[in-house]
Amino acid sequence: MIRTLTDTLRDTKSLLLTALFLAVALPSFAQPLAGSSNEEQLLAAADSARVTYNWTVALDTYRELHDKNDEDYLLPLMAQMNYELRDVAAGIRGYTQTFRRIEASDTTNNIHRFYFGRLLKMDQQYDEAVTYLTNFLQHNDDPVLGQLARMEIEGARMYRDAVAETGEVALELLDRKINTVWSEYSPVYSANENTLYYATVKATTPVELTDANDENTFLRIYRSVRDEEGEWENPEPLGREVNRPGVHSANPSLSADGRRLYYNRLAMNSNKVAEAKIYLSDVDDTGWKSGNPVSGINSDDYLALQPATGELFGEEVLFFVSDMDGGYGGFDIYYATYEGEGRYATPVNLGEKINTVGDDMTPFYFDGTLYFSTDGLPTMGGTDLFYSAWNGSEWSTPENMGPGFNSSVDDQSLSVYGNGLIGFMTSNRPGEGRSVKSKTCCDDIYGFEIASLYANLVVGLFSEARQPLNNGTIELQPIRNGQPEGPGSQKSRDNGNRFDFALVLETEYSVIAKHPGYYPDTVELNTLGLEESKSFEQVFFLKPIPVDPATIPVYDTIEIEESIALENILYDLDKSNIRPDAEGDLRVLAALMQQYPELVIELSSHTDFRGQDEYNLNLSKRRADAARRWLIAKGDVAANRVKFEGYGETVPLVVSERLAGRTGIFQPGDTLSEAYINALPNNEQREIAHQLNRRTEFKVLEGPTTIIIRRDIIERAIEGPDRNTEPRDSISPKSTLHGKSKAEIDGLPILQFDRREIDLGKVKQGEKRTFTYTFVNEGKVPAQIMLIQACECTTIEHDNSNVYAPGDRGTLQVTFDSASKEEAETIGIDIFLEQSDRNGRPVIELVEYSFDIEE
Repeated sequence: MIRTLTDTLRDTKSLLLTALFLAVALPSFAQPLAGSSNEEQLLAAADSARVTYNWTVALDTYRELHDKNDEDYLLPLMAQMNYELRDVAAGIRGYTQTFRRIEASDTTNNIHRFYFGRLLKMDQQYDEAVTYLTNFLQHNDDPVLGQLARMEIEGARMYRDAVAETGEVALELLDRKINTVWSEYSPVYSANENTLYYATVKATTPVELTDANDENTFLRIYRSVRDEEGEWENPEPLGREVNRPGVHSANPSLSADGRRLYYNRLAMNSNKVAEAKIYLSDVDDTGWKSGNPVSGINSDDYLALQPATGELFGEEVLFFVSDMDGGYGGFDIYYATYEGEGRYATPVNLGEKINTVGDDMTPFYFDGTLYFSTDGLPTMGGTDLFYSAWNGSEWSTPENMGPGFNSSVDDQSLSVYGNGLIGFMTSNRPGEGRSVKSKTCCDDIYGFEIASLYANLVVGLFSEARQPLNNGTIELQPIRNGQPEGPGSQKSRDNGNRFDFALVLETEYSVIAKHPGYYPDTVELNTLGLEESKSFEQVFFLKPIPVDPATIPVYDTIEIEESIALENILYDLDKSNIRPDAEGDLRVLAALMQQYPELVIELSSHTDFRGQDEYNLNLSKRRADAARRWLIAKGDVAANRVKFEGYGETVPLVVSERLAGRTGIFQPGDTLSEAYINALPNNEQREIAHQLNRRTEFKVLEGPTTIIIRRDIIERAIEGPDRNTEPRDSISPKSTLHGKSKAEIDGLPILQFDRREIDLGKVKQGEKRTFTYTFVNEGKVPAQIMLIQACECTTIEHDNSNVYAPGDRGTLQVTFDSASKEEAETIGIDIFLEQSDRNGRPVIELVEYSFDIEE
């Protein structure tokens, strides 16, 4: 019961995705255990906790079992428990480990691609999320899950840039008197009393909601009064008239006059809701009266949740959420018209304008507008807030409430008051709040106030030919007396041509539009003297810069079984290690494999003629395998998509027409055989020929019959690694910053380690070794470590809350436990920084240690 109340308040048939997972995926995990009956008991206990939504117990039990048997089938189950607990970072780590060990064609774990995609989206890794969700769709045959996955993909593409915007609202995390380490739910405000009502559990650790001996394990409705200074007083639970002993009370809602309190009373079985009914309490001078069930809505056949008063067709209605039969998906929003004397008419579904195949929840009605949350429409992350207007006969198409209100995680339970410019909501976004498990596990209450007078700017970017321009940049620069004043703001996006800015009142601005290949353009505007809110609109039509035809990229079509030389994967004489200047071509190949997910290739490696035939053959196999392992480990390419073969010196290079023109040494069709090379006039030419023979090629084996690739990407100068960059030689090849230009690196932290590789030598099986890596931030900006990943045998001690200013030093203490190891191995430790490069990908540093097992 950590994440959101609405995720806990559901039974098996109404929790769409979980129900599907239990019905379809569970048998594939119930594998026979070779271990003791104790392991079988642990598995049974973990499965039982999972099906009753006791995610914390399930996770701990699966983890205990995995510590005993190290079985891969437990990995996605543990990752899924972290998904349910909304521990985004832990879930991503678990699924990353899962899919490193799962073949791309494995459909058994397909539902976990869906979960992983959602987690990546919540972590703002939008491109990666789309990759896994697309892969999920390729193996999915469930139409509902398919529709949800397509909504997730659409949301990732629509809002990938929007989460960085602030919008027109500034949320304020409420006092710690109200926001505890647990989740707080459904905040509603009584303006007459200056009182906030909400629900929570007064506990400091994860608990089951069934312990009748401890009142702290029950959901209770609390109230907190805001004093004249705007400070919140200590919350107090409502009396026994509302918070009935031995029953969970939640989801408070007030009538417009503040005289009636609607809420839920719940019966729980573990963390699964067995019953949910709506109750009503009236108030008098002594306080809230004893609650009574609402007549006409409640039923033993379905859950009735999250009541909210409103008005439709000129009559008072009660909105609520239910999983009753006949809906559109998981939870739907209904209304029931008040008939008088405490009775409501038959519930009516709000229809497909509002309700989706997902979960539609937390309704709140204000002045003709319905606010609600859903995961069944394109969202910025998890659950987003939407609104829809009622025109007297129908609802308008729901609109996303945009950045500020919504984040990359879950945002729900919005309520507004007064003139509609103040209100409250809940979110599990990372912030200053405390939590019982992780930064994103628990909902906190936020307050907001929207300025009654505001200005904003919407910019559209087009070419002179009226075509939308993606990949553009808009700069917004405040000016005073014709000169720039202070730092401006800049936005770039590669999937759209619209840019939104919030403007400061009484300010002059310069707006500059830029796009590669076009002349920039500038306009000026101001917000001086505005007497009412205004949205400025500015459309730029940029003029193209004339292009030299010789510089236009040329694309080649590569057919199946055609070999293409990666001309910069070069090897030093007699060696098989991947040189740093070869990694660029491998990165290009990895990107190509991501672009064509069905592509299966063969990597073949070749040597020159120096050395014995058998030695050259073995050397070429090692070289091809080295390139393959790079693609798997660093390029995130599934192992079954890359075959490798070594041909030694048996297949000399045949010079292509383009290669002949670029070298100026060889003729088209020349075969760089031993006799041909020995006949060349000088040693320099012979060495170039030998180096060309020391090559790696890729060949399309399966997948699309043709692929398209830019010629200049795979053809580079023979003289050396010209990457059109300014390499920073001081940056290790084990950093994702290696090979980037100075412009790309400026503004990022640069961690230099005292050592990147440690050889532990012989280690007795079962022995533990502890050692350290020391680093210094040589960048110009502070550095902070977000996540450290390694195998289960590796424990790293580091406080990830530390911020390292330029010049600061830090230490990672690593403990290696060899108990599960039987042979020599090299272990990689991936260090993810909070900072990201210009493509939005986190900076990653790699350190390694190796060992040999001594039995």
